[in-house]
Amino acid sequence: MSEGIGKQHNHMMQGAIILSVAAFITKVLSAVYKVPFQNLTGDEGFYVYQQVYPLYGIAVAFALNGFPLFVSKLIAEEKALEEQQAITKLVSIWLAIGSISLFLLFFFGAAWVAEHMGDPELLPVIRSVSYVYLFVPFLSSIRGYFQGNLDMIPTGISQVGEQVARIGILLAVAYLFTVRDWTVYQMGTYAIASSWIAGFVGSAILLWYTIKKVKWQPSKLSKSQKGQFWKIGKRLVVEGLPLTAMSSMMVLFQLMDSFTVYNGLVTAGVSDTLAMSLKGIYDRGQPFVQLGLVVGLGISTSALPLLRKYRQEKKSVEWENTTFSVLNLTVLFSGAASIGLIAVMPWINQALFSDRTGTAVLQVYVISIFVASLISSTHAILQSDTEKWLPAIALFVGLIFKATVNERAVEYAGIMGSSYLTILALLLVLVVMNIQMPKTVWLRFIENGRIIKIIALLLIMGIFTYVCMIGLDGLMPTDSRMSSFLLTIVGTIIGGIIFIAGLIRFDLLSEQEWRYIPFKKVTDKLRKNDQE
Repeated sequence: MSEGIGKQHNHMMQGAIILSVAAFITKVLSAVYKVPFQNLTGDEGFYVYQQVYPLYGIAVAFALNGFPLFVSKLIAEEKALEEQQAITKLVSIWLAIGSISLFLLFFFGAAWVAEHMGDPELLPVIRSVSYVYLFVPFLSSIRGYFQGNLDMIPTGISQVGEQVARIGILLAVAYLFTVRDWTVYQMGTYAIASSWIAGFVGSAILLWYTIKKVKWQPSKLSKSQKGQFWKIGKRLVVEGLPLTAMSSMMVLFQLMDSFTVYNGLVTAGVSDTLAMSLKGIYDRGQPFVQLGLVVGLGISTSALPLLRKYRQEKKSVEWENTTFSVLNLTVLFSGAASIGLIAVMPWINQALFSDRTGTAVLQVYVISIFVASLISSTHAILQSDTEKWLPAIALFVGLIFKATVNERAVEYAGIMGSSYLTILALLLVLVVMNIQMPKTVWLRFIENGRIIKIIALLLIMGIFTYVCMIGLDGLMPTDSRMSSFLLTIVGTIIGGIIFIAGLIRFDLLSEQEWRYIPFKKVTDKLRKNDQE
């Protein structure tokens, strides 16, 4: 019996690793492609794509994160193959109802959406993205079915396959834009079509795995199985939607920006063309945030199973210690990511986007990495304690605040106003979520002056890195993108060395937490030398 459980555990861990690697590859690709895309299409072309991108991002959250996880939970609750397949069919019906409704909304309501985004010419781009919702039911239900049976390979392969296909088409369209006489809106329509073509590729991969691995029973649904239809629908709303909402948090904030930033700039008297360019410059921050969030999301995702285990076993001391470790690691590493990016932003902005326009705006915007990572970790902690609705309520409050105030902030302060509002809205989400967090966990940051040490370390790292970059910049013979790229690498290395040295000097990590750090042999040697 124990041998069987051990094999199942190993299989589950292997599956988790496969999904984590696939998610990491996908996130890196999703962030990196935006740089050559912006370089080829310019800030105006980037604006057109980014205005509609959140509608695609929501579909991805449905088909990749929220609903497959919900379906896998339902499947795992059933042992009989017939019952699992019946559940999959019932969930697919609910997902089809919702997805087709969203397709119709965005296809026939494209004019309304474009008008409220302030740019009626976005209509064909919005209609182009609406088709991706037709693939959500199949992608979600089949991924959930496989994951519920602890087979993560189909999800991982289809996830990477989708992204590779989408990025290939996007960059091909961006290149053709440079040699064809297309408008930015024609380019945007073709570029965003990559979303549903990628959905087709992902569906084809999953269909192949389904034919190869699953023996579908052609039997009709029994009366008792049909009776579960409304019960599953209720669980989909109560459990699935909050999970999906949190997994698409930053995309939803981007959606608020799509409806408010351009409109706010135009209302302030900025010309349409300049407003498009400014919104494109503001959207340069998205790749930085996407990459920065990878670390925070990795910490929270890996900690969730252990937190749930301790809660179920009522080991409150172990649960609180693990909770503190998760928050401590998140504060340190997401804080370092935000401060490090602020320090090197003038150079990385020029290296990636050919100029330093909007550097100050981006420096403020990347602070969202720190706050959003803390939200992700807090969400994982609350999930382990079976709290489902508070995170969704907190997110709703933050989105309402952002949607209500953002346009006015842009009118008064330009795109900088939107950067500040994003941080404030995320802080509001974090504060509301912490209503249910044990206060003793946060109080531990005050013990032994820990929070002062953390702030001191991050400030020293940021200031010293920036000063070194300024000095090295003065020694460079040219002010080219390549020199900025080299300086960015040097600055990153300098910041990383200071950060690791500070962790050792201030004793900010426990022995257990040091095991999460890459290059363990190197860090162990440095710690040993420091103790001597």
